[in-house]
Amino acid sequence: MQEKILSVGIDIGTTTTQIIFSEITVQNTASSFLVPKIKITEKNIIYRSKIYFTPLLSKDKINLKELKKIILEEYRMAGVEKESISTGAIIITGETSKKENAEQVLNVLSDFAGDFVVATAGADLEAVLAGFGAGSAEISKNTLDKVINFDIGGGTTNAAIFSEGELIDSFALNIGGRLLRFDEEGNVIYISNKINKLICSLGLNISIGVKPELKYLRVLADSFANILFKISNNNNLLCEEKNLFIEHDNKKIKVQTLIFSGGVAEFIYSDYEVSTLSDLLKYGDIGPIIGISIREILKKYRCKILEPKEKIRATVIGAGSHSIKISGSTIDFNENILPIKNIPIIKLKDNLLLDEKSLCEGIFNKIKLYSEYAVVAIAFKGLKSPSYKNIQTIAGGISKAFQKLKDQPIIIVAENDFAKALGQILRNKCGMYKKIVCIDGISTSNGDYIDIGRPIAGAIPVMVKTLIFNS
Repeated sequence: MQEKILSVGIDIGTTTTQIIFSEITVQNTASSFLVPKIKITEKNIIYRSKIYFTPLLSKDKINLKELKKIILEEYRMAGVEKESISTGAIIITGETSKKENAEQVLNVLSDFAGDFVVATAGADLEAVLAGFGAGSAEISKNTLDKVINFDIGGGTTNAAIFSEGELIDSFALNIGGRLLRFDEEGNVIYISNKINKLICSLGLNISIGVKPELKYLRVLADSFANILFKISNNNNLLCEEKNLFIEHDNKKIKVQTLIFSGGVAEFIYSDYEVSTLSDLLKYGDIGPIIGISIREILKKYRCKILEPKEKIRATVIGAGSHSIKISGSTIDFNENILPIKNIPIIKLKDNLLLDEKSLCEGIFNKIKLYSEYAVVAIAFKGLKSPSYKNIQTIAGGISKAFQKLKDQPIIIVAENDFAKALGQILRNKCGMYKKIVCIDGISTSNGDYIDIGRPIAGAIPVMVKTLIFNS
């Protein structure tokens, strides 16, 4: 049995806005009918929009009216009705996620994309989606190398490291083409405060209202390129370089293969040159010269670099084709409470699962950190092959913790495959009127949020994400 579903990806970035539609095939691949094994077996992009400049009302505000017009027009051009969308993601990325109406824009736009589309912004999630969209995760399956994907856009560089197809690190930096912009005469009209300290430490004569010398812009671009090279080789960063990390730094992993995506990558893999300031003015920013600096440092140090499947479209393709996960082989759920969105994850340590009382107290103490009316998801890894007694212990601790929370549904996210048995025991302990969702095969961390959609071909579509809105 297989089913085809329609997915959308909408990326509202610092510089550009893009939309894609994908057709995803979900199929039961099990050799036995007794234990179904639901997998995504195929992903095909069926429509790519034009690349638009992200519309702004001011430097601090997104033009929502114009953005809606763009999306409506692309739905019309693709011949897609919003009611036919099953999954996907709308993401606001880079500097645009810091606009004062970013969260409002996502709330309004989520109506354009069906029941189960994630509206989210977060540098780590963006890095992962770009890495999948660029093909870096797939490339890492076929090599012994650790592969890093740098997705360099207008406002940020989002990096994901893959080994044998698995994500092992993700982080982001305030490095991007539109962190410094010019007017038509070449005068600087914007410098992001994120790079002011770096500019000062380099002693560069770059300031707003002044036409900069090309040599100073080149020093700044070379500095960005050197930072990415240092990170790839796990070399020490200077203090002002470390300050460019967003939210958290990296895990200090040395990589062997580099891949670049995003708008700046278009210049890394081309032969475009910047000889005079006028060569930058048609773009209005320093994106081209950053690309050239990266290209030259890679040649200088003879780095192993591969070309991505997608450059400027990597993030939107990741959002439309790779954001969905499937939980479907051993699950238990009340369908009438789905879909559910933006549920905070409470990740438990596995040692709590061995004792009913400790588990109950651990859950209840963590839930108390939220409003008593908040819906949360309890997550853990769990044993690979737990005994029936162990599953009863887990169910007992969970049911007791939720006794005082009569109105909240019980949402369980296990990494190993025993959700169906756990859900059935919980239902017996809590009664048929308690709403319960148990899914498995999904890895999460504290600080994550989860969206759980309605069943598709016997499986549950799931999105794990981090929500970040900067004031």
